[in-house]
Amino acid sequence: MTASVIIPTYYRSHELSCLLDSLLEQKVKPGEVIVVDDTPNIDINMLCEEYAPKFSRSGFSLAYVKNLRERSIAIARNLGAKIASGDILIFIDSDVVLYPDYIEKVIAAFKKYPKARGIGGWEKAIINYQFPVGFGYQSMEIFKKLFFLWHSSRNSCNNFEYPLELSNAIYSEYLNGRCTSVKKIVFNELKFDENLKGYSWMEDFLFSATLNRKHPESLLITPDAMYTHVNCPETKPSGKNLLEIKRRNRKYVLVQLWGSKGLLMFGWQNLGILIFKAITKSRRKIHRSGNFGLSGGEE
Repeated sequence: MTASVIIPTYYRSHELSCLLDSLLEQKVKPGEVIVVDDTPNIDINMLCEEYAPKFSRSGFSLAYVKNLRERSIAIARNLGAKIASGDILIFIDSDVVLYPDYIEKVIAAFKKYPKARGIGGWEKAIINYQFPVGFGYQSMEIFKKLFFLWHSSRNSCNNFEYPLELSNAIYSEYLNGRCTSVKKIVFNELKFDENLKGYSWMEDFLFSATLNRKHPESLLITPDAMYTHVNCPETKPSGKNLLEIKRRNRKYVLVQLWGSKGLLMFGWQNLGILIFKAITKSRRKIHRSGNFGLSGGEE
């Protein structure tokens, strides 16, 4: 079972170098690493030329591919998948760093669950992390769940939630594209939606949720394959531009997945967002005034 790593990137040369270093340190090496570049300058190309001999000495290749079409994470992922030769395609964002046994654990998971079509790694940002407690936090998480907004969970990964605690591999309704793997054969029937341009927010959700609907219980997330997310906001849209991209993409993705029901869900989410903002604004005023009675001092 061979693995190809596909890394779409837009600038982020420093973050990419950290990821490439973590790939060189993998206990089990992939067959190849493919960097698909959306950057308009030559910085990423030069970085790959610097790292290519290191990869060659370690027994696997580093390929640089320029996306000549318009900028899109979805297009970049599809381009990488098209030229990849591995049985497993491991998609990694360029601002991620892998634990040394990440690829080893991903391959082991595919062997343990042969019917799986996709397996996601788990982001372990804080060692010895304790799940938040307190009435204030838990009530807000229930509120988010009610309005289909992103919220945290324990040992479950349904749509619009992410497990902050994960004790074993579980079935998931979607996979986070930040660090996820699918079998190459998946691309015979499904591709990332290239209508999502530029900062293609939620392209991973649309792809993986569609795959799960076609093949229920074919996606898993495992705590054995761990990574950290560095997060590089400098290369992302910001302010009103980012909010508009998220609003537009969220509507498109929900309608693609659930049709008219998705449109109703979009409106319900918007209502939840407005209420959430109002609650947050009110609580900030209370904290600034020194009256913590409503929060109970539990957050």
